[in-house]
Amino acid sequence: MPFSTILTAHPGIQRLLQIRRRPLLAYSLVLVLVALATVLRLLLGPAVGLPFITYFPAVTVAALTAGLWPAMLATILSCFLGLQLFAGDSRWSTGDQLILSGLFFLLMAAIIIAVVTLLHKAVDQLIEQERNIRQLIETLPTGILVIGHDGRIQLVNASAERQFGYGREELVGHDIESLVPERHASNHARYRQGFFASPEARPMGRGEDLSGRRKNGSEFRAEVGLSPFTRNSHRYVLATVIDVSEHRRAQDREKLLSRELQHRTRNLFAVIQTIAARTLVKGRTIEEAKADFEGRLAALANANQVISGGALEGALLLEIVKREMAGFSSAVDIEGCDIIVNAHVAQQFALMVHELATNAAKYGALSDPSGRIAISGRIEPVKGDFVFWWTERGGPAVRQPTRRGFGSIVLEEAAKPFSQSVRLVFEKEGFSYELRASLNNILMERLADAG
Repeated sequence: MPFSTILTAHPGIQRLLQIRRRPLLAYSLVLVLVALATVLRLLLGPAVGLPFITYFPAVTVAALTAGLWPAMLATILSCFLGLQLFAGDSRWSTGDQLILSGLFFLLMAAIIIAVVTLLHKAVDQLIEQERNIRQLIETLPTGILVIGHDGRIQLVNASAERQFGYGREELVGHDIESLVPERHASNHARYRQGFFASPEARPMGRGEDLSGRRKNGSEFRAEVGLSPFTRNSHRYVLATVIDVSEHRRAQDREKLLSRELQHRTRNLFAVIQTIAARTLVKGRTIEEAKADFEGRLAALANANQVISGGALEGALLLEIVKREMAGFSSAVDIEGCDIIVNAHVAQQFALMVHELATNAAKYGALSDPSGRIAISGRIEPVKGDFVFWWTERGGPAVRQPTRRGFGSIVLEEAAKPFSQSVRLVFEKEGFSYELRASLNNILMERLADAG
């Protein structure tokens, strides 16, 4: 298995490490080894001649299994027992020869222990390095999967478990196609075989939107990188999986806002052009036209400020009305109007309410200290309509106009694109304005769709 640990691939090393980590077991093993070497030497008898011949394997095994200090103990015990028990059996019975024999044994034992100790350090460093690499792989935010040429998953990290919603034991040994949307599974198997036939490091599915399939059947958008490698004459591919769902949603949102901004900007310029064409007409002084034009632009600016707070999608009609009537709040009663209208309707309502307020201040209820205005908005669920009323009372007596003024044009034309009907009522006790529109035409788009 690729990326399997040394301990997993070679269980004997794991058992040896367990002995080294348990001092009592290590030193007990040394005593057993030295005892076995002594018994074997006794069985061989005087014919062998060399007193330490059977102790070399004991020291070597002690160094390999028990470690440095137990091996040193094995050397000392072996030297002592060899000199005490078998010196007389040796052909080197003189004192000098025994000393040389003992020194030779100690030298060889030291060399064996030194070599084995260096080998232990190399193995420990290799195990530590591998442990660090595996820990790094585990802590990566990117999902890591190793797949064999047969399509079976050989290794996964914690991020891959979180991305796909499976436990590690559920993934390892299973086909990679289980993590691919079902509609793409058969094609993916064919692409995988083609990749192993000509492997190269590259991103998967250049220029395509890729998706991963979670355990619960849901999908997430992903970017996948492929890196082939060979281990023990077998081909594998290391796949890196990055969940880009949030990133793609942000990109889609940015594109949508950009298109929406372009659309709103074109509409805004069209509205300004209409305001200019309707305001700058013959028969009006420059001062009058300038004052009306600036007022209408200010109303439009207020509407767009409210719209901007709604991410260019729409605005609360109540907020638009309150902004336009802020200077006359003591003489105005507002009821309802708490619906979110789309951006175009918000702009038109801002112009209409501004026109109504301007006319009321000049000629209607707001021109008299005792005058009042009632503004209301109500939804009629049965018909699916919204009705907006503007009612003035307590102002100067109202007379039926003899001609259709610019204010009337704005109040009718601004509402025409989305309204079903508009009524301007010039009663003696006060002016009234009624607008009826379908909710589907005025609500913010996603609210209209939800409805």
